[in-house]
Amino acid sequence: MTGVTRSTVGRRAWVIALGAVAIVMTGCSLAPAASPSATPSPRPSSAPTGQLTVSGPPSVTVTPADGTTGVGLDAAIQVTAENATVSSVAVVENGDDDILAWTTSDADAQWTYVGGLDLNAGYTVTATAVTAAGAETVATSAFHTITSAKRLLTTVLYVSNGDTVGVAMPIDLEFNAPVPVANQAGIIAHLAVIANPPQPGGWYWFDDEDVHYRPENYWTTGTQVTLDADLNGVDAGNGYWGLGNWSESFSIGAAHLTVVNTQTRTMQVYDDDSATTGQLIDSWPTNTGKSGYDTISGVLVVLYHEPVVQMNSCQTFHTPAACGGDDTYNEAVYEDTAVSADGYFIHAAPWVCYGGSCSLYPYGDTNSSHGCINLSTANATAYYAWSQVGDPVQVVGSVLEASYSDGEGDWQTPWTDFSPGGIDIPSNTATPASAPPAEVASPTPASSVAGP
Repeated sequence: MTGVTRSTVGRRAWVIALGAVAIVMTGCSLAPAASPSATPSPRPSSAPTGQLTVSGPPSVTVTPADGTTGVGLDAAIQVTAENATVSSVAVVENGDDDILAWTTSDADAQWTYVGGLDLNAGYTVTATAVTAAGAETVATSAFHTITSAKRLLTTVLYVSNGDTVGVAMPIDLEFNAPVPVANQAGIIAHLAVIANPPQPGGWYWFDDEDVHYRPENYWTTGTQVTLDADLNGVDAGNGYWGLGNWSESFSIGAAHLTVVNTQTRTMQVYDDDSATTGQLIDSWPTNTGKSGYDTISGVLVVLYHEPVVQMNSCQTFHTPAACGGDDTYNEAVYEDTAVSADGYFIHAAPWVCYGGSCSLYPYGDTNSSHGCINLSTANATAYYAWSQVGDPVQVVGSVLEASYSDGEGDWQTPWTDFSPGGIDIPSNTATPASAPPAEVASPTPASSVAGP
C-alpha cells in the first residue's frame, strides 16, 4: 500500500477578503412648502431652496478590533466605512514584508477575503476612507490569532503526485482525526478537484476520517486531474485546524477492464473500460473463493502491486479452522495484485496443479481459494505487468458484495449519494505542454497455458 502524507505548511501571503463596506451617500431635497397658516414660518432669505443633508462625520471601523487576541484562523477581516468610501486596505502579517492582497467588487463597496490566517500570528490592518470632499480618515487594528492548535494532517492513499493511474481511480483522503459532521461540508468546500477535460465528480464521507472523490463515470483516458487542498485556517473541529495548503496532480492512463466470473471461473482482460466496446485480450481459467471464503463481488479497483506477500490464515480470519485447522496456511505468495484494502489479491497459485498434473484443483475446475483470485504463475506474471493502479476489476457471480469495510465502497456506493464537487475548466483550455500524451501505452498480457 502506498500513500502520500501531507503535513500542511503554514503560509503567510494570501489573497485577503475584507467584509462588506457600507457607503452612505448624501441626498438632495427641496425645502418644505409654506404652511397655509396665517402666520407662515419664517425662513432666512439667504437659505437656498435645496441643500445637502450630512449624516455625520466620516469614520472607518476594522474588525477584529484593535488589541483582540485569540482570533480564530477562519476569522473574517471586515472594514466598514460611514459617510465615506474605503479607498485602501493594507493587511500585513507581523514580521513579513508582504502586504496581503485584497480584491474588490460592487464598485469598490465589497471586499472579499480568501484563505485563512496563520497560527500564533499578529496582523496589522490599516484602512483608509475618503469623503466626497476628499478628506481622509484612517483606522488601524492590530490583533493576534490563537496561539496553539492541533494540526489536521491528510494522507492521500494509493496515488502520488505525478502518477499515471487507471480510469477507476478515486481520490481517497484519510485524516488524522475524526471530523465532526458539522465541519465536514467546510472541509469539502476547501477541496477543489480540477479535471481537464472536465468530468462530473463528487465527494462521499465513508466515515468521519475518510472522504473519497470519484467521477460519475470512469475517468477519460488522458485526463489531467489536480486536487487543490486550501485547508489553511479551516476549522476541522475538536481543536484541529488546517495549517497550510497543498496540491497533488495525476494523469489517467490507458483504459483497462478485468472481468472475473466466479461461476464460470474465468478471468477476462479487455483493452477498454467496457466489455461491450472493448477488445478481449485474453481469457484465463481461475479459481476463486470457496464456500465460507467467498471472493467479494462488485467493481473493485487495483490498489497496488507487491512481488511477494506473506499470507497467514490465522492473522486474516482468526478462526479455529484458520488457526491450526484444515484451513491453516502461512505461505509466501508471488505476483500479487491487490484489489481491495482487506487482503483480496489476484496472485499466482502454483500449488493448484501439483507436478503439472492438475489432478487436485485444476484452474477453472472448482473454487478452492480463501477469497483470492488464483492464476497460474505465467498468467499472474502477465497480469501483474499489464495492470495499473486504478484499473477497474469487475467480479460477478459471488454472493458476497464488496463494501467500504473491504476498502471498496467507491463504485458500490450509488452516485446519487455523492456530494457534487470539482471545478470544471473550459473545454478549450489547452493541455500543458508538459502533460503526457492522451493515450498512455501499457504492456499487453501474453497468453499462456494454464499451469505452473
